[in-house]
Amino acid sequence: MPLLGGLLLVLSALEGGHALVAPPSSTRLQHHRSSGNDVIRPTLPFNLNSGVVPHTNWIERQQPPSRVYHHSACVRRNNFALRSSATSSSDATSVTQETEAPISITMIVGIASALVGYFYCKCLKIGFNLLWRQFPNSNLSKAIPSSKHILCMMTLGGAIVATLSTLFFPTLFSAHDYVHVLSKESDGSDDEKNKMDKFPGVKYMFPLLGLSLITSISGFSLGPEAPMVGAGSLVGVNLGRRYIKSKEKSGDSSGIDVSKLEETLAYAGAAGALTGALNFPLAGPIFALEFTSRRAGLAGAAGKNWNAVMMASLAGMAVIRGLLVPTAHVGGHFTYSAKAAIGVLHGREMVLAGLGMGVCGAVAGTCFHKSVSFLKSAIWRKNESSKAVVIGKKVLLAMLIGYISTLFPQTMFWGEPSMQCMVDGQCTPFSATPHGIPAAMMQAAIVNPNQPFASGLAALQVGLAKFSAITLASAAKFPGGVIFPLLSNGASLGHALVSALGPVLPTASSSLVPPMMIMSFMAAMLTSITRTPAASVLILAFTASGITPLSVLLPGALMASYVSVWVSERLSKDSFFSYSE
Repeated sequence: MPLLGGLLLVLSALEGGHALVAPPSSTRLQHHRSSGNDVIRPTLPFNLNSGVVPHTNWIERQQPPSRVYHHSACVRRNNFALRSSATSSSDATSVTQETEAPISITMIVGIASALVGYFYCKCLKIGFNLLWRQFPNSNLSKAIPSSKHILCMMTLGGAIVATLSTLFFPTLFSAHDYVHVLSKESDGSDDEKNKMDKFPGVKYMFPLLGLSLITSISGFSLGPEAPMVGAGSLVGVNLGRRYIKSKEKSGDSSGIDVSKLEETLAYAGAAGALTGALNFPLAGPIFALEFTSRRAGLAGAAGKNWNAVMMASLAGMAVIRGLLVPTAHVGGHFTYSAKAAIGVLHGREMVLAGLGMGVCGAVAGTCFHKSVSFLKSAIWRKNESSKAVVIGKKVLLAMLIGYISTLFPQTMFWGEPSMQCMVDGQCTPFSATPHGIPAAMMQAAIVNPNQPFASGLAALQVGLAKFSAITLASAAKFPGGVIFPLLSNGASLGHALVSALGPVLPTASSSLVPPMMIMSFMAAMLTSITRTPAASVLILAFTASGITPLSVLLPGALMASYVSVWVSERLSKDSFFSYSE
């Protein structure tokens, strides 16, 4: 905890606003597109008297003028950019822009954001142990019956988050903002150039992390993934602003496309935070890039930042895995079959399962985001005047989620530490996972979390309960991510599907069909929401144990992921995240 405090203080020092000083001359050269050619036209600086572009407050959503500077001579520092700068000329005049971040600042962003993710997850573990391991054994907990402990803790945690978010932090920068801002394609307009001004100062990272931390450790089915994307991107953008400010002080800021630089570092920061928090060395950066496109692919700006994002992720991984936890084992730990594999998987089985699970995952994901949208419209008014009413609604929703979790305790928490329980159909007892809680708290469980699913109905009940818990938490606007919660939900629903289709499955000739179907459904349900097919499959690959036959299971999962995105686009024009495309 002291290490985290020191890190947060260092990051706080990065917050210094982003007002920028215009070049000293009375005119400034600006790019204009005309018939496909670059033309240089002199324009007056924004403020001739002060020479300062006014500061932008993120909450007010003001749009300051473009912060892009150019000069007529070739820039002399191209050698330290990750990619050579683009050069344009007209009438024997050349202009050079630095369009990608230098290696040094990219690596710093990757390391800083990875440290944020690493220490955040340390706090998650500490908070979980305090609330669910040590507190039940203390004298303070004697006033709470063990069977009511889940309901009380989740209601209390929801009340704290509801009060703080409503009274002090009504607008949190989140992964939704990350997607909305960075999904806007470049069209050369001033609004596009200024889109990065919608990223607030780094101080807005702390309420996001704090509130999401309380939400997760209280037992809600929301995880650290979305907070990592939001916090990491804020670290990247604000370090970029500090870099620009230092260049201005040295008189060397000309030729830097500020908006493009900040965009690159936003992607890099999100990738670094995911890598540091969840150990996604390749899946993290690809997720950060795919995340900003509503289709199965990369947005135009995301593809241009591939090198920087990969470098930031690898730099963060090198520091975390090489210095902070050098003895920790490398690799995943989820095993998709409780027994040794029998037989082989044929191509027809793989194709049919991949297509079928892709369609089923798309339907489940569409139902999820439609349910969240319906509940939000039913619960929240556009201009809710009473803050007490807002807090009361959130507390009631927290109580409802707590009641569901009391009946189905295996649906609690964000999923990653306890997902093995769902992956193998509860052959691994919930109490044996890192998120296992005392048996006395699970007396009211409808489906015993420490016994394998007795039937497909039991798996379906758990799946629907998890679905409801995630939906209600998202509709209540509690901060948190849905990656591992949806993967865990997909595993339980996948077991229900396998059980329902059991009579027609070739399980006698191959025991690989059920785990392949479950993995495929997990990937399909997640990609229906996040539109990250490649990253979702990589997440499953990197989190799988060494004995999992990935070369057999992944082709079907990959097919299901892409099919899910394509089917989801046709099932609904709306999506869980708001894109600007």
